[in-house]
Amino acid sequence: MSRGLENLRGGRGVAVSPDNKIWVADRSTTRLKVYSMEGVYLYQFPQAASGLGYSSKTPSDVSIDKDGHLWVLMIGYPASPDSVVQVTRDGDLRANFDLPDTVPRGALRGMAVGLCNNHVYVTWSDGLSRGGVQAFTPDGKLLWNAGQRMVKPMYVAVDGKENVLVSDFDTNFIYMYDETGRYVMKFGGPGLSGGRLDRPEGICVDSSGEIMVVDASNKRVVMYTGRGKYVRHIALRAESLPAGVAVGPGGQLVVAHSRTITVLPRY
Repeated sequence: MSRGLENLRGGRGVAVSPDNKIWVADRSTTRLKVYSMEGVYLYQFPQAASGLGYSSKTPSDVSIDKDGHLWVLMIGYPASPDSVVQVTRDGDLRANFDLPDTVPRGALRGMAVGLCNNHVYVTWSDGLSRGGVQAFTPDGKLLWNAGQRMVKPMYVAVDGKENVLVSDFDTNFIYMYDETGRYVMKFGGPGLSGGRLDRPEGICVDSSGEIMVVDASNKRVVMYTGRGKYVRHIALRAESLPAGVAVGPGGQLVVAHSRTITVLPRY
């Protein structure tokens, strides 16, 4: 199922909660958009007037931690720092911190939260020639910065072993780092079929440990084993290019496009 949604204008990051709600970071607003698994718009989040705490920043990515709380990456560029916000499902602000200005901000950023330790991983890039991924504690302390091999990292995911996976939009590789920021491996690479990629964006890891990558220009999602071996791919039929990807608790594959959500009941 692929549905165009009138109230979705800048869909980017996406997450699915255990109750089958789809949470979309929409760059056209200052809050998240929430949909049912059938693609019905439910509400904006948070519904309270205070929103996500920043009236001038827009959400770029969203992740759900082991306790069910939402983490949202808010982009303030160019006027103010980018920020990370932790919010309960009731809309209560639990924590927030500004990202340091020690790295360039020339491209959109992605974020994910580890399920083992609630470490927050955020990509960065100058949009031209270099980029990386940073790891933070839940209260915003910088743990490490890695990525000398990357050029334009866009999205990030974490597997069950706390390995960090980053999609590089420019090199067309997926890079893996361990929980200390040490480089482990890369896979993918430029191409149009099989395990090759053309402008990879969203990335997630399912309950079996398989890695799902949005192959944007080829309009498909590519599945790899946890060690980066190509398994197969799933074609996408929406007109707009895909961006974020998530897997639902019932095995649904959910892809966010700028104005569309694609839900595949099984993949």
